[in-house]
Amino acid sequence: MALRQLLLDFIKRHRRRYLLAIATLLGVGLLNMALPWWAGRIIDALDRGALAADQLWQRAMILVAAALAMYGLRYLWRMLLFGASYQLGINLRDRFYAKLTRLDPGFFQRRRSGDLLARSTQDIDAVEVAAGEGVLSSIDGALTLVLVLAMMVFVIDAPLALIALVPFPFMAWGFYQVARRVQGHFGDSLTRFSELNDRTQEAIAGLRLLRQHSLLEAEIADFDRRAEAHARAGYNVQRMEARYDPVVFLALGSAMLATVAAGSWRYLEGAITLGELTSFTLYLVQLIWPMFALGWCLNILQRGEAAARRLIAFFNERETIVDAGERDTAEAIDLQLDIADFTYPLATAAALRDLHLRLPPGESLGVVGATGSGKSTLIRLLLRQYPLEKGQIHLGGYPLDDYRLAALRGMYAYVPQDPFLFASSLGENVALGRPQASAAAIVDALEAAAFGTDLAQLPDGLATRIGERGVTLSGGQRQRVALARALLSEAPIMLLDDTLSAVDQSTERQLLETLTRQRGRSRMIVSHRLSAVQQCDNIVVLDEGRAVEQGRHDALLARDGHYARLWRQQSGEEPT
Repeated sequence: MALRQLLLDFIKRHRRRYLLAIATLLGVGLLNMALPWWAGRIIDALDRGALAADQLWQRAMILVAAALAMYGLRYLWRMLLFGASYQLGINLRDRFYAKLTRLDPGFFQRRRSGDLLARSTQDIDAVEVAAGEGVLSSIDGALTLVLVLAMMVFVIDAPLALIALVPFPFMAWGFYQVARRVQGHFGDSLTRFSELNDRTQEAIAGLRLLRQHSLLEAEIADFDRRAEAHARAGYNVQRMEARYDPVVFLALGSAMLATVAAGSWRYLEGAITLGELTSFTLYLVQLIWPMFALGWCLNILQRGEAAARRLIAFFNERETIVDAGERDTAEAIDLQLDIADFTYPLATAAALRDLHLRLPPGESLGVVGATGSGKSTLIRLLLRQYPLEKGQIHLGGYPLDDYRLAALRGMYAYVPQDPFLFASSLGENVALGRPQASAAAIVDALEAAAFGTDLAQLPDGLATRIGERGVTLSGGQRQRVALARALLSEAPIMLLDDTLSAVDQSTERQLLETLTRQRGRSRMIVSHRLSAVQQCDNIVVLDEGRAVEQGRHDALLARDGHYARLWRQQSGEEPT
């Protein structure tokens, strides 16, 4: 049972809180049992004429005191039990997020982000409710049921109790049938919600494209279909859950009818008193909560089980990158790459093979080649986004596996071709890797990234909100902001993946001069534009994952090989 797997370990770690909550529930249950019994004694005393007015008030005050005590105890167990369930929700979300950060990019290519969001919200909410209200309804309902039955059978009248309880086995069978169907429908509802979430996110992200191609009406129609499917699945859940109430009322109605008939007969025979019959009837009314609690508990647990299965499936996803390193720093920032062969999961052709490169401290390495030649793959391996099984990459003389992932990636200032900017201020985005940086340092980094003129035109300067994913900025502006972020960081190695692809030639020259001045940092510049790597200390030309040429710019031109042909094509000296 997936839900049990998630709950047992948490309950063990918080067993004191749960035990105290159960003890408090037991106290509430005992007081709850005392009230009908005490009311029956008062009625018997009144029937015998043995209760004076002042004694009646005293006994009534005892009932009030018991009710107040129950109120305090109920408040306490709610704080204990629901507080624990909220903590479980926090733990599951922390665990979910931590798992996301450890999964490789291949996982995100197979899974939709909308489905992951649904699992991190609605599924965890369902498990959280099961840990709170589910545990509450099951324990409180069970305690109340046992105590009520004990009072009815052992304190009042066993034959009457046996007659009144005849309908309840049939009710239990009805609950089982309903609960089994609820789980199936709720699982379908979660799946439909994930699909709707996926489509909504895609539509929002591609809204401009949909408008451009006049596809809004078709998108709205598709959304309506998915929303209707989700609503229908939710309706099926509610329709099945609605069957709990009739089952309960049929059972309790039958039990009440049996109690009135058999109880009157037992009273007329003198087997029970009027007060005992009143107490028995009050106890029978108290069985309403255990019956509803049983149905509610089954409903919540079935929902939680369906959600827990989806969460367990996510938590069991295989992590291809194992963070088992212990090193936090490198004594020398020297990169040595010896890659025999690397193939992406599920791919048939190797992305890189027989590749041997070195990036000494403070020097620059240019990586060029056609699309699909393996340029970006090289950076992904340096970042340990994928495991390298055939070959080894060393940093400072130690394999990358020897470093903690956080420490390793903290040594890189990585700027992807399509940089990600958060929906916060410009200054906060630039200072992402160095949040303690001063405003002056942030401005200097932006000016070094050729963003000074753009900064002066922004209405609020560094405090300007740039929108989700930097939507208010152009592609070239986003690249320069990301480059400023790398320049501001203190990482000793810069990894630039086609960072200058969206800027004009004048801005490119300015940025290349900035990069040339970064002599204290190693730089790997990946680009399809050869002008971006012209000043590098070493240039490697990749073709189908292999290094076909390597050397400085002038030497590669003199060789008149692959690099020289690309240079002439991009310079307009040779037709493409």
